[in-house]
Amino acid sequence: MKMNVISITLSLLMFILSDKALAVQEIHQHKSRDIGAETPIPKIELTIFKDMMDGVNIHVNVQNYLLNAPDIAKNPQSLTPEGFLQGHAHVFVNGQKRRRLYGSDIHIPLEWLKEGVNQIAISLNSHQHENWMSGEHNIVSSIFFDLSKDPIVLHDFTTQPLDSKHAHH
Repeated sequence: MKMNVISITLSLLMFILSDKALAVQEIHQHKSRDIGAETPIPKIELTIFKDMMDGVNIHVNVQNYLLNAPDIAKNPQSLTPEGFLQGHAHVFVNGQKRRRLYGSDIHIPLEWLKEGVNQIAISLNSHQHENWMSGEHNIVSSIFFDLSKDPIVLHDFTTQPLDSKHAHH
């Protein structure tokens, strides 16, 4: 029994490390752009909900950042009137970029997922598709989950956590 637990733990760790590397590799395929010292650092965290009909729903909670579409951005290179960065997000499922995100919620269909452990990573990007960075770190959040488990979340990670956990809905 103890060997099975160790084997499962090692397998999960290897999966997490390999999939994290895939998502990071995919994210790094875009140019990066440092936010600079004067701009408030955007913060990001993900919340996942099992969809009763199909797949999962992800809520992307951000601070100091305005998620919007390029056609409604005042000036895609500039800050919002509040002094925050603006842009969109890139959504990665199991290391594969699936779509852009212009708002705070996204549905991930079951057909994009595999049995067992899955990873969803979301990076914040400028409207020129540059990865926003603070220092040496891309601004990204990731969640590992297994739909057969209760609770489904196995691990979550963010490079820039929210200031208050009360910001989740």
